Amino acid sequence: MLVLQLCTLLLISGTLGGMFIFTDVYTEVHSRIVSVLCLSCLKLQPKTDSSFTFTTANGAPHPSFVLENLSEGPLFLHYSADVCHACDIMMPIIQEYLEVNYSKQEFFTKTITIKNTNFTYIYMNIDHIPKELRDSLAIYDKANSSGVPMFTFITLGYDGGIIKPSYTSVYGEQPLSLIQGLTENMINLYIQNQAGYIPHH
Repeated sequence: MLVLQLCTLLLISGTLGGMFIFTDVYTEVHSRIVSVLCLSCLKLQPKTDSSFTFTTANGAPHPSFVLENLSEGPLFLHYSADVCHACDIMMPIIQEYLEVNYSKQEFFTKTITIKNTNFTYIYMNIDHIPKELRDSLAIYDKANSSGVPMFTFITLGYDGGIIKPSYTSVYGEQPLSLIQGLTENMINLYIQNQAGYIPHH
């Protein structure tokens, strides 16, 4: 009986070991869950300062798709991923607030009007978008968390006599009141500073 139990244990161990050695299961799990954190899964939800800033998180310039849209109005960027419980919670909340509809894997963009001002809403699932869009997460990852969902608000601000892009990012499960407040702040800053903005492409 003991010999039979040992043989069974060795057989199971060998099968599981073979799966990890000869398949890309580990690589896929690592890339989806470890490299990009699901903030709700790990209970992180960093308490990020939600004030707007001029310096990007990694020092890189604002991407071209942001600057092109910023000439027309502010931007609300919504980053998500396939494996992310908090993303599943926040997506319908944002969709209802902005009156938009899209699937979790879809790239979606729409011009939204609030307070007679247009802004561009862009939803991005980082598992399904081109490199330039995916790399923008690191540019605006203010808390250096590499986590999703991440909500980034990009507008214009006054910095030492120069009008230039400013932004803030918040993460994880957030109350709708915070999202609404940041959207309104983004719009108000844009209205105040739009006249002095010289686009840089």
